Amino acid sequence: MNNTIRFAAVAALAVSAFAAQAAGLDFTGDHYPMQVQTQSNLSRAEVVAQVKDAMAHHTMLVQGDELLTPASDKVSTLSRAQVSQEAAAAEAAGALSFGE
Repeated sequence: MNNTIRFAAVAALAVSAFAAQAAGLDFTGDHYPMQVQTQSNLSRAEVVAQVKDAMAHHTMLVQGDELLTPASDKVSTLSRAQVSQEAAAAEAAGALSFGE
């Protein structure tokens, strides 16, 4: 009985291996993960220029692993004391949330 279960498990693994090969997918070498073939119309210099332009105008939100925030065009007209008072009022009203 024990050998029957082992034989069935080995047979199932063998069948699944043959099924994976029959699908015709090539996961060897540089073919994994499968990549969609695309063609760019831009040269490398044009792409570099676009990246530099986006970074200069703060419109590029991701640079490598770092998330960049765009520069804000808004300038606050409130004084430090006014902001402090608003924060204290919001805290007293229970309007602030710190991830609770």
